[in-house]
Amino acid sequence: MPSADHYGIMVYLLGRAGRLDKAHGLIKSMPMRPNVGVWGALLLTCQLHSNVELGEIAAQHCIEMEPDSSGYCSLLANIYASAERWDDAKRLRKMMEETKLTKTPGCSWMEST
Repeated sequence: MPSADHYGIMVYLLGRAGRLDKAHGLIKSMPMRPNVGVWGALLLTCQLHSNVELGEIAAQHCIEMEPDSSGYCSLLANIYASAERWDDAKRLRKMMEETKLTKTPGCSWMEST
């Protein structure tokens, strides 16, 4: 029986292939409630293809499930910017600032042997 993680992988693969509507349809047809990983996969691929409409839907679900995470707002702001919707990107960044949502800086490390 496929788990939500399996669905998330399929959503990501469909999205990478540019089949965002098919990926969204798969989410809507899931036999279980989609988790943040599934919606996050759609949001990530919406950024890849600059799809504002589905990006907004995916971000809304992600933000509802994890309201303290700033990453989803940042991704949506980047989608707005790539679509040259500067006012929307600015509004979202301002909202993040007002609600004290800060993006956690990334880091990486290497282990040598």
